[in-house]
Amino acid sequence: MSNPQWLNDIFAAVMAAAALYSAGRLVAARIWSRPIHRDVDVAHVLMGTAMAGMLVSDLNPFPTGVWEVVFSLLATWFIWRCYQFLRGPNPSIGYHQHVHHRLSRRLIHLVMSLAMLYMYLAAAPAAVASGGSMAMGAATGATANFVLLPLLFIAALFVSGIWEVDRIGHLSLANATRDHAAPAFASMSGLPRTTAGNVAASDLRVTQEGPPWIAPRLEGTAHIAMCVTMGYMLVLML
Repeated sequence: MSNPQWLNDIFAAVMAAAALYSAGRLVAARIWSRPIHRDVDVAHVLMGTAMAGMLVSDLNPFPTGVWEVVFSLLATWFIWRCYQFLRGPNPSIGYHQHVHHRLSRRLIHLVMSLAMLYMYLAAAPAAVASGGSMAMGAATGATANFVLLPLLFIAALFVSGIWEVDRIGHLSLANATRDHAAPAFASMSGLPRTTAGNVAASDLRVTQEGPPWIAPRLEGTAHIAMCVTMGYMLVLML
């Protein structure tokens, strides 16, 4: 599927911005001692940088072989994180208290890591256009027979993006209402209990025991941008 160079440039700029923002979160969290999903932000830095380089060759810092190793290791890391959750869902190892949120964070970034690995293994960019932009090509060789795989990746990215949009809406509502809400957390068997009116507020990670989360809505926005861009690139490979 052909794609205009200007559209590649736009997506590449968005990915570069998302990667820089995620890198900034890592630095800010360390300086301010604030909680974040560190492995998620590292993944966003790597994915944003890699996708920007796949779309615009001048932005690519590493050869394909290096990226294949990087995303193989990243996928292995999130497989390990999924195993940690299944072995014992401990809320103290860096994820949100809600079970579905902790598991979904691990799973979708595992899927995204595998999707990035697929894009590198399935087909290098078909051609380098004028101005340094890469035209994403369809899958070649044996991988061209696995059409269902990118479709599954696209479906997972679509669902995750929609879910994140909905979560950001709840975060916005929580910001407007949390000053008038009942206390967000109450202890019950060591786990947080939230009322219907402040479930979204709990997503802000504002607890009585620690500092607030760093910009959760911007984190979600970066994730949505990753899902859209990755889906776009996978569509070009069909």
